[in-house]
Amino acid sequence: MKIREYLGEVELNPEERKYLIKKIEKIKEGLLTKCSEDEISAELRVVQDKKKEWTLDVSFKIPKNVFQATQKGFELTNIMDEIEEILVRQILRNKEKIQDLRKRGSRSIRKTRTIDEDARF
Repeated sequence: MKIREYLGEVELNPEERKYLIKKIEKIKEGLLTKCSEDEISAELRVVQDKKKEWTLDVSFKIPKNVFQATQKGFELTNIMDEIEEILVRQILRNKEKIQDLRKRGSRSIRKTRTIDEDARF
């Protein structure tokens, strides 16, 4: 998996950077298991304004989908935890949607295999 970091003028501590990368890896390992390493890419944007407020933007790009979350706050670790929850929710919602569409598709195939053409089931 490729992780692109856009830090701009921000200097992160090695501990903070390690924490952010660890969280991104955790999301990837736990939820995006069907995709190969080459197909997944992650982008991390970190910006700090003059008031010392952090803006963190994380996006995952996989074939046919992009999952993205942005949060602002004063504690970088808390912001990353919130972003992790948002991304996990988005990915799980997408998986459920795909499963529902597959179920509906198999039901419609069964409907076309009926013996009687006038049957409604």
